[in-house]
Amino acid sequence: MHMHPLIALFTDFGTRDAYVAQMKGAILTICPHAQLVDLNHEVGQFDVRGAAYVLAASAAFFPAQTIVVAVVDPGVGSERRPVMLQTASDKWFVGPDNGLFTHVMEREGVRRAAVLDRPAYYRAADLSATFHGRDIFGPIAAHLAAGIDPEQLGSMTSELFVTLPRRQPRQVGQALMGEVQHIDHYGNVVTNLTPGLLDAWPKPAASVHRTKIYCVHRSETHAVQWVNTYAEGEPGALLGLLNSERFFEFAMARGSAKVFLDAAVGDAIELWPSKDEKPSIA
Repeated sequence: MHMHPLIALFTDFGTRDAYVAQMKGAILTICPHAQLVDLNHEVGQFDVRGAAYVLAASAAFFPAQTIVVAVVDPGVGSERRPVMLQTASDKWFVGPDNGLFTHVMEREGVRRAAVLDRPAYYRAADLSATFHGRDIFGPIAAHLAAGIDPEQLGSMTSELFVTLPRRQPRQVGQALMGEVQHIDHYGNVVTNLTPGLLDAWPKPAASVHRTKIYCVHRSETHAVQWVNTYAEGEPGALLGLLNSERFFEFAMARGSAKVFLDAAVGDAIELWPSKDEKPSIA
């Protein structure tokens, strides 16, 4: 590891309580020269599905050998496994095996993985059944940053980690089908539809045109303006564009697509190239 190893923290702890401070203290007690960076502590409480997307999008821009401690863990203290993985881009992720690493593994690949079953590397004081971020995940990351061989920290495994159930994006006839995978601070609704699907899709050639979205829980169809930037959209119109992560998203100029659509992470969506098509349930 580097002289000042980088440990990035990602949790749903918030910042008003002592939890983040205690986890940082546990890490620095073991590895005082670590450089700690806060990725996010404000993702939705217990929202593993929503956090998984934000985690992968955040960590993707960090350098090789970054160690990410990721804790969104509604099952803390249960039989879910504490795990660690090294990605093909040579970053480390430490946290619960509950699906939180779904997008990380898909985006960066997995070089090797371990189950953290070596209590000698947990926090030396009494182990809390309700705070593994402080007592297991933080200390493991600190030992890794301090130069301990990863194979000493846990049992290496070839078993697959838990992944979140998702609708895979696909084209069925004239329709593109996918799901909402993230809703950001601005109310932009991010789907899992990618440029590859969109480029091959027989959408109208005009830069601003009518397509259709179908939200399963509302069974409604909405006209969408196809744009390249948020500024191109007409006031009050529902917009469709590729975001900075190269996923198709819905937005509204100075408004909230989330509110307009009453959308939630996991919702099924359909895009249609013509207003004459009849959507079907995804």
